[in-house]
Amino acid sequence: MRREGHIVEEVVEYSNMAESFDRVLRGTRRKKSRQGRYLLAHREEVIHELTARITAGEYTVKDYRERVIKEGGKVRRIQVLTMKDRIAVHAVMTVVDSHLKSRFIRTTSASIKGRGMHDLLAYINRDMKEDPEGTRYCYKFDISKFYESVEQDFVMYCVRRVFKDKKLIAMLDGFTRMMPQGLSIGLRSSQGLGNLLLSVFLDHYLKDKYGVRHFYRYCDDGVILAATKAELWLVRDAVHEQVSKMGLQVKPNERVFPVDEGIDFLGYVTYGPDNIRLRKRIKQKFARKMHEVKSRKRRRELVASFYGMAKHANCNKLFNTLTGKEMKSFKDLNVVYRPEDGEVYFPGPRVSVRDLVNVPITVYDCTFTAKTQYGSERCVIAVIVNGEKQKFITDSKEMKNILQQIKDIPDGFPFETTIKSEPYDKGKVKYIFT
Repeated sequence: MRREGHIVEEVVEYSNMAESFDRVLRGTRRKKSRQGRYLLAHREEVIHELTARITAGEYTVKDYRERVIKEGGKVRRIQVLTMKDRIAVHAVMTVVDSHLKSRFIRTTSASIKGRGMHDLLAYINRDMKEDPEGTRYCYKFDISKFYESVEQDFVMYCVRRVFKDKKLIAMLDGFTRMMPQGLSIGLRSSQGLGNLLLSVFLDHYLKDKYGVRHFYRYCDDGVILAATKAELWLVRDAVHEQVSKMGLQVKPNERVFPVDEGIDFLGYVTYGPDNIRLRKRIKQKFARKMHEVKSRKRRRELVASFYGMAKHANCNKLFNTLTGKEMKSFKDLNVVYRPEDGEVYFPGPRVSVRDLVNVPITVYDCTFTAKTQYGSERCVIAVIVNGEKQKFITDSKEMKNILQQIKDIPDGFPFETTIKSEPYDKGKVKYIFT
């Protein structure tokens, strides 16, 4: 496996450090906090200090506090860093994650830029459509207490397989060993390093050695689809073998079952292609909140959030029942972009009128007020050539006069024509509709 170096140089680039500063201090609440006000008042000093520590490879996470939260019926202890430390960790992991992304299989998600749960859900739905016979049965598993139980030495083994930058490795080692055992749940680096560990020990093992075609992983939850239960029981043994190598365990609630019983994954229950429902707990939680909340602003926020989930499932009636609103498609709204300057913009590439000579075209619209580098009041003509939308610009008085007359004719557009070229006045050429 090719290892990558000179990563710290990318981390300490001013653009990356400044973007990380702004990212951590986004939002009015953070900016108005005591830490936020201090950091904003000393922005350049803080960036310079963190850049120097990272460049020297001396940056370590020192201070954090713990907070207990209840999430999805589980009690978790979250480690919360100071904002200053969060800036440094974010800067390091932004670059590290960009290098790791290309090494992950496409159907793994969670804390990977551009790959959220809806992206993974779309892949599952697509594979069910394209290979209905090969996706009849499902094996679903979950790793027990993944972050709390991860062996830190295994994580660093994976890091050294990917990177050879000693300063970076030293910093990632500090992030990994911040807790006495496992990975910190609140640290920005934990998601990326956890994905790397599972990618090396599980994802590529199943794909490369066992040739598993339909494998999807969201953090420590996995789903595998196959044509028969027998295939899935073999894969199940491989999963257990690899998970045990990491010193971890699969939860006892793993299942092998027919897909039409419903795959409870990513907040949805998938019964087949184009038959996706919201998870019951999400529906109940939203209904309770809507009953309790009286603020109209907060209710609008809740409806918007619920719509973000509901639009990816087949639940228009449910959305209407719980919110009293009809879920509409963008196409049904019939809304188009209207520029403030009143100008009309046509889709498609701009071509030269010379390229359209003697070619059958359909003219479907035009405007006479376009401003170009050659002057104003130019005519933009929108055409369809071989099914593709294009446009060209002209200042031909003849074309403009003809198009103005056609605009005055009811249902004058669209019309079919061919452009011809005619020589005139000592070698000049004019273009006309025929």
